[in-house]
Amino acid sequence: MVVKTLTAALLVFASLHLTGCGSDETSTPPSVSTDNAPLFLEDTSPKNLTATSAAFQEAAIASGWSILGMDNVSDILAERGYSVAPVLVFQACSGKYSFKLLGSDATRFVASMIPCRVALYQKSTGEVIISRMNAISMGEKIGGEAGSVMKQSGQDMETIIQNTLSKLKS
Repeated sequence: MVVKTLTAALLVFASLHLTGCGSDETSTPPSVSTDNAPLFLEDTSPKNLTATSAAFQEAAIASGWSILGMDNVSDILAERGYSVAPVLVFQACSGKYSFKLLGSDATRFVASMIPCRVALYQKSTGEVIISRMNAISMGEKIGGEAGSVMKQSGQDMETIIQNTLSKLKS
């Protein structure tokens, strides 16, 4: 019952906050979330999709994270007859955080959000965007031990993304 209630609350939260995503401004990682924090964060890469993908994977691995997989969503859709601009979705995982969340019945309810997903997509203008869920804000909404771990994990991912962007700018 608690999981169903939490799931319903998260769905309502997501639907109410979807209007806050996709702004044209480069995001700044929130250190303290507010009630009006966007559900998704996006940054514009200064480089193309290939360079951004390589830099993100290198930054994640250098930070002790693993890339469990990558889905080329545009290729998958093309196989089904749909044409969309390039979209890559990475499954990034930190064993340290995953263990804390999956190692206990009390926090395992967030399993559907593991591993972290980071999307790189190309706009029709050629601009490359790094997109992800605002795990810091979501962690604050969830609260408790699961929320605390999500906030820590989210802050780590924001650091990885900022390191990616710094490398691409140099």
